[in-house]
Amino acid sequence: MPRFDADGVREEWDYAADAYAKGQADGRDYYRLEFFGPYQIEMCGDVKGRSLLDVGCGSGYFSRAMADRGAKVTGIDISPRMIQHAQETGGPITYEVLDAARIDRRFPAATFDMATACLTLQDVPEPAEALRAIAKVLKPGGRFVSSIEHPFSSMPFRQWHRDDKKAKKWLCVDRYFERGAMPYTWKRWSYEFTTRALHVTLEEWVRWTLEAGFTIRGMREPRPTEQALRDHPDLADAARVPYFLIFDLTKT
Repeated sequence: MPRFDADGVREEWDYAADAYAKGQADGRDYYRLEFFGPYQIEMCGDVKGRSLLDVGCGSGYFSRAMADRGAKVTGIDISPRMIQHAQETGGPITYEVLDAARIDRRFPAATFDMATACLTLQDVPEPAEALRAIAKVLKPGGRFVSSIEHPFSSMPFRQWHRDDKKAKKWLCVDRYFERGAMPYTWKRWSYEFTTRALHVTLEEWVRWTLEAGFTIRGMREPRPTEQALRDHPDLADAARVPYFLIFDLTKT
């Protein structure tokens, strides 16, 4: 397992990129496409004409969603291979290979009206640095809409208790206050790959956010719609416990 720093994260996602991009194009990533992604898009509101920075754009899903709604989008990602996939999809979007913690070294202060990060920041080794960098490149009053894995359901110990028929009864979680990068193996894609996400408490996320110079306008804990549950019954877990958390922030 590579170390959890910028080089290690780049290596993991470069390896994952081909399977990840194919899975999104084929609809395999329905958690993002049909569950929490639409919630975050709705939370962004009217973005027409706004200069928007999409942090950790991956193969370009959220960047394209914002561009389709009229934003002038710049997408950045630490993985060169991910950026290649994003560029192959075309569209009026500028893509760059860039570490989220170095955004303020690449762009002048107050460059963007808005920033987004769709399930990105927990994959960043130093989220506090990335939050500060994002704040610096936003204009005063600029918004940042960001989703993360929910700290309450992504603890170091996480296991469903099942009945005699293997049906899920309740989710068992533990070690909430432990801090560290947790590996996750993505199965049933075109090939298996492992990435890591940083688990910290909700208190720490809020502290980093406020110290970076943001005001919290709102938060959402998305739940699958009835249509999403009909199309994908295995999303039923996410209708019982919160899997994701979306922040709506304003630069102070």
